Amino acid sequence: MGTSASNSGPKDKTPLLPSWAQGTAQAGTAVSAATPSDAGTPDSSSSQVAPGNSNSTQSSQGQEHDLPTVTAAAVKNNPWQLARRAMTSATRGGGQSYQLQTAGRRYVSAKGGAKKAAETASGGRGATARIGSFISDVASIGFAEATRALGLQSIVGQKVDTVLAAIINAIAPAGANNDDAIARRAASETLRELFEKYEVQQAGLDALDAMTEKDVADSIERSVANYVYQRWLFDLSQRIEQNAVSETDAVKLERDVKDFVTGLVKLKLDGKKAVHLDWKGMQGQQFVQEIYDAAYKLLGGTA
Repeated sequence: MGTSASNSGPKDKTPLLPSWAQGTAQAGTAVSAATPSDAGTPDSSSSQVAPGNSNSTQSSQGQEHDLPTVTAAAVKNNPWQLARRAMTSATRGGGQSYQLQTAGRRYVSAKGGAKKAAETASGGRGATARIGSFISDVASIGFAEATRALGLQSIVGQKVDTVLAAIINAIAPAGANNDDAIARRAASETLRELFEKYEVQQAGLDALDAMTEKDVADSIERSVANYVYQRWLFDLSQRIEQNAVSETDAVKLERDVKDFVTGLVKLKLDGKKAVHLDWKGMQGQQFVQEIYDAAYKLLGGTA
């Protein structure tokens, strides 16, 4: 079994991240091989996690297995190493819920805690605010008018794929750093899921006029969950132990992590408030900050 250095991901390119974050991003999307600047202190040491040499338990009561003994000094000095080991353990263990809970706690701790993780999620917060503004307009004044309010009146009446691409570009432009790229990916997933829910490809864009206040709240919640999920995998992709899992297992882990985060980030948003919120003003900024604080507290097990 190989080991993993702090600035190198799995050399076999197992899909712990989608291709956009594996060095195959489209032009204009900034995704570098380096750790994001807000990710904390990288693990500078190589390490090996081998079954039989760690605290190994098989309990279904939420105990960890295939993990080393965790001391206060280890948490302080090597938070990313612990976060990486927890995710590697979850990978080997099949992505069990209690393993992902442990991985989530250690990840948020490595980010400096829930508050710092939320504060440094600037790309995600910005994209969520713009999604909230757009879809609340759709629910209140209709898709065509909401698109015009976004400054995209020229695309009204064009093909669905063209309209969706233009909306994604307006809400989450390519940007110049990793966080912008992560936010763009999350926004794209959120909007595509919304279009699929309303079967826009078959029914037409006007189908979105049927959006309810609950749909608005659900989409905002999904926007946050998609960002948290994408950022988590990006931050840890370079710290997963090399060759720890097969490509098939890595694909399954991605799905498990996404399902875990989506199920976890239940923010109990008030749909009526979301529709009538001043998303572009201070009220909107404060609201988005609060829901990101709540999301990272949930992931970090401190809510």
